Amino acid sequence: MLAGSAGQHIARRAGLGAAQRSPRWTTDMNALTPEAQVQELRRQLQSLLDAAHANERKLDRFDALERRLIAVSSMEELVNLLLVDCRADFGLDAAELWLLDPEEELRRALPSLPMVKAPQLLDSHGPLRELFGAARMTRLIGPGPDAALLAKAFGADAGVRSAALLPLIRQGLLIGSLHLGSRDPERYDATSGTKFLDRLAAIAAIAIESMLNRERLRRAGMTDGLTGVHNRRYFDHRSLIEFSQAVRHRYPLACLFLDIDHFKAINDRHGHPAGDEVLRQVGGLILRSLRTGDLAARYGGEEFVVLLPRTDLAGAREVAERIRVMVQEAPFVTPEGGTVGATLSAGLAMLPTSATSFAELLSSADRALYEAKRAGRNRTVSDADAGTVNAATAAAS
Repeated sequence: MLAGSAGQHIARRAGLGAAQRSPRWTTDMNALTPEAQVQELRRQLQSLLDAAHANERKLDRFDALERRLIAVSSMEELVNLLLVDCRADFGLDAAELWLLDPEEELRRALPSLPMVKAPQLLDSHGPLRELFGAARMTRLIGPGPDAALLAKAFGADAGVRSAALLPLIRQGLLIGSLHLGSRDPERYDATSGTKFLDRLAAIAAIAIESMLNRERLRRAGMTDGLTGVHNRRYFDHRSLIEFSQAVRHRYPLACLFLDIDHFKAINDRHGHPAGDEVLRQVGGLILRSLRTGDLAARYGGEEFVVLLPRTDLAGAREVAERIRVMVQEAPFVTPEGGTVGATLSAGLAMLPTSATSFAELLSSADRALYEAKRAGRNRTVSDADAGTVNAATAAAS
């Protein structure tokens, strides 16, 4: 029994849950001949050596994972490493990453990142408290009284029977959790060590915080600080990419120019802080109206520009009208607690098949916006409608 106990000790010290465990031997050595005893001891020793070598290989993989976590250069690389590569390297059946995101920073950033599996973003600490309580320590859960937590950590359909739940803590704050799950009910149990899992959690938390800070800096360089949409500099760069893609692959590309009507009057009547609040809330309404892959930017002052790849004229008009109606119906809350009403005009243009530069599309949308303003504001006009609108306006005058 001594050799078997040593094998279990090696496995538990590994703390990975994936460590190779030597079998418990129950052979009665006294019932064997001296020669058979020697053979049995050799067999047990070989089993123990095999378990030790397997654990060594797993620890090598763990060390390699640590090095890769330290070296990641992007948020998508980090998430893919934790949820895809880690699962494959350690033979896991499930892996989940929960990240606290009360300010919705990640909700804005992650949809545009190429990830095989996305983390679950949390509005509050509530789900984390359900898993860890006040202790905030690594939990190894198998069949037993805490088994119900497995469905919360992985989903009821995952079939996970045992798991390691790792709290991610930085500077004393719980920022999320990493869940490693197995369908083997004995993979993780409360008697296993957590030394290496704790180390993995600490390094993962450092890497996540580093990537979040990097993402904040990256977004600060391409985001308008007031409205939360992209800035003019980023739009000028991205629009050329979208133009070349649309021309090369021959798919439709729509451009919207959106301008808040009588914005100067809002500033004059209610003050610039109220005007800023209108701009900020209009930016939020625009973002909520778009799909992943669409592009919105503040073009200058009270003017916004939107690019809609792979969108035809009818679809683009629907988006423009949805934004216009949302703005028209929104009560914009001012810093003093009052409300201000606002409307906007939209100019819409489609990329012509004969276009040789993006500037042509932008100019067409700008002209359509001018016609929307001339026709009375709070409306959507496309470059295809501009002639009709122009004639109707002239007739009315």
